[in-house]
Parts: sequence; structure tokens; C-alpha cells
Amino acid sequence: MVNRTVDSGPWTMDLKKRSKRSTVHGPRSMVLLFASLLLCTSLACTKTYRTARPEMPKVYKKTFAANPNAVYYALRWALPAQGYPIADEDLHNGIIKTRYVPVGAVSHALPLFGRNDYGVNGAYHQLEVRLVPQGGRTEVQVGSRIQAVVSPLRSTGREEARLFDKIGDYLRDRNAALTNQGIQE
Repeated sequence: MVNRTVDSGPWTMDLKKRSKRSTVHGPRSMVLLFASLLLCTSLACTKTYRTARPEMPKVYKKTFAANPNAVYYALRWALPAQGYPIADEDLHNGIIKTRYVPVGAVSHALPLFGRNDYGVNGAYHQLEVRLVPQGGRTEVQVGSRIQAVVSPLRSTGREEARLFDKIGDYLRDRNAALTNQGIQE
């Protein structure tokens, strides 16, 4: 076995000794390697963790010429027809809540530079409907509770208006007559 040396002026290097020192052996070095990789990857993550807080900025209202019981049955029909599964009902207080569903393409918007930016992704909303009896009439209050990472996301009122239209369709008289001036009940 020949011991090879490299002569580079005042420094002389023994290649056989160098190769023994550069080899990695044993579990201790593997633990150090794994610990250094873990440290590097944990320090490299700069994304902040944000959670969405539910907020309900605006409530839409409409009064119907029907008793609360009839409006309740109209809501039980209209909400699933619009794609909102009912999650919770408090009949004593007249409150119905739906499950959280993804926002639609035009149901919610982000007010940006004086205009609405539609098509916000990654946001969910829940409808909360309150029935307020007013004599022989019933006021329906609909609010959209929004959970979004983008903070100032607002309802455009289109989903609430569609819900009011469905309630009106359900409450319409079956024998209504259509004339050139509209529907007469």
C-alpha cells in the first residue's frame, strides 16, 4: 500500500488521512444532519397563520303579508332550493341558520378602489334569517355571516334578494291571475 502525498509548496497533504477524516460514520452524524435540516426548514417558513373571523356587516329586510308560520314554511322550502342546507333552527326566537357554503361568483365582493372585485375565492358564508312578527305581517331579516381571510369582503345582496323572491313565490296565491299590470291575487 502506497501512501500518496500531494506536495503543494510549504503545505503537504496526505490523501489517505484526508479521506478517512471526510467519511461520515455513525448515528451521531445522522442525528446532527437531520437536526440541521429540520432547523433550516423551520426557519425558512415565513408564511403567517391567519384564521378567518366570522362577521356579518349588513342585514337585508323585507316585510311579507303573511303570518310567521307561513313564512317559516316558505323559508324551509326556499333555503334548500337555493343551495343552503339548514344547520340550526331556534323556533322560539324565530332564527334559522344555514351551514357555511362557498361564496358564489357574484354573491360577495371586495370593495377595491371604489369598485367591487367579484369572484373572491376561499371564502365561506352562512345565512342567518330572523322572523319578526308585526301584527298580521312578518318582517324577514337576512344577514350573511362571512368567513374570509380577505377582511373587507361584503355581501352584494343578490343571494338575499333571491331568497326574498323565493319566499314571495311560495307565499303567492295559487289562484293568482296574470294581467298586463302584473300578478293580481
